Amino acid sequence: MPPLLNAASTLQCAHGGVFPVVPRGLTPIVGGSPALTVQDFPGLVAVGCVFNVAGAPAPCVIAGVVAGMCAKVMLSGIPAVHTGLTCMTSNGVPTLPPMPGQVTVQGV
Repeated sequence: MPPLLNAASTLQCAHGGVFPVVPRGLTPIVGGSPALTVQDFPGLVAVGCVFNVAGAPAPCVIAGVVAGMCAKVMLSGIPAVHTGLTCMTSNGVPTLPPMPGQVTVQGV
């Protein structure tokens, strides 16, 4: 079973930007930080993303979660996410594999 992601986890875009993930609801503490769910990712803008269109900055924005959702672990009825997380960005490029903030609590 893969480790669940928490707020101490790091998620990057393919251009080196980092998505600042903050839980949007009340979730239990997992490994010292709040656990993350699928609702915490859509709309996040990558800080430090160097992607641009015609010379104008166009940082990656997460459009949605496409993989890494837990089928059995729900937090307030919302699927938790694990280290298999992949999100699709607004420019059609998937995110890089996340760096987990903890490895003790696992789920599928």
